[in-house]
Amino acid sequence: LEKAARAHGMQALVEVHDAEEVRRALGTGATMIGINNRDLKKMKTDPETTRRLRRLIPPGPLVVSESGITTRADLRALAELDVDAALVGEALLRAPDIGAKLRELVEQ
Repeated sequence: LEKAARAHGMQALVEVHDAEEVRRALGTGATMIGINNRDLKKMKTDPETTRRLRRLIPPGPLVVSESGITTRADLRALAELDVDAALVGEALLRAPDIGAKLRELVEQ
């Protein structure tokens, strides 16, 4: 799919869950790698997944941390790991005021 996306002038966000998937993503020449913190079998999130897998990705690809991001402190921790972006979904969808939650996450 990565090759097909590039052939059509697009970039694919290649999602990984473990070290083997990181290796395969890098082997495709992926320019964007999403580290999913959610164990899809147990539906539990573990932010340590990003910490563990980020160090396996060399400089170059854009790195996105996905799932389990709920606070500004979470975003700061990701920045310290040199993560380029974060996918925040559930924290916003569960918030009674999405705008207020978004401001809480991004405002200094």
